[in-house]
Amino acid sequence: MITDAKWPRLIQGERAGLRQFDGDVVDADWLDEAAQAIAGRAAPCVLQDRLDDGDLGWWIVGDGDVVGALCGKLVELTDSQASRALIWTWLAVNAPWRAYGYGGASVPLLEQAAQSVGATVALAPLPADNGVALYFWLRLGYTPLRSVLVHPADQPTGVARGALWMQRPLESIDAIDAPSREE
Repeated sequence: MITDAKWPRLIQGERAGLRQFDGDVVDADWLDEAAQAIAGRAAPCVLQDRLDDGDLGWWIVGDGDVVGALCGKLVELTDSQASRALIWTWLAVNAPWRAYGYGGASVPLLEQAAQSVGATVALAPLPADNGVALYFWLRLGYTPLRSVLVHPADQPTGVARGALWMQRPLESIDAIDAPSREE
């Protein structure tokens, strides 16, 4: 995992914003339900576990409220091009806020931030039987991959062997809703 990248602490878009976590995750009552929803039929994907593994996390803020959370990490791919990739490791919106577009609005914000620290592709592993997640990522321009060449030390823990990996090249991101930076 690449740890020298200077990620923005606040990222503001038109529809949603991201605010980087300042330490351990608080015990929000919706996090357990979200962990179950992310995992599909697999073991729960606990947000604090992602942070304990060194992933970076942000709160998704919409209409002045925390409506969700996401995590990701920047890694070097082991293919011949040795490019940097953002791997999505957690993305969930609190149930009452789902279907308002906050998840979809937050994805390009973190993609643009990742691109600013050298990422050329974004990757999202998801359970092969989670059709909702598949539709979500397809709608955002991600396409399925046959294989992913991530260094074993950078492989997110808890990702099943049969996971479906999705990708999106970051060169195709428009700068229309570029994140603002605040240190």
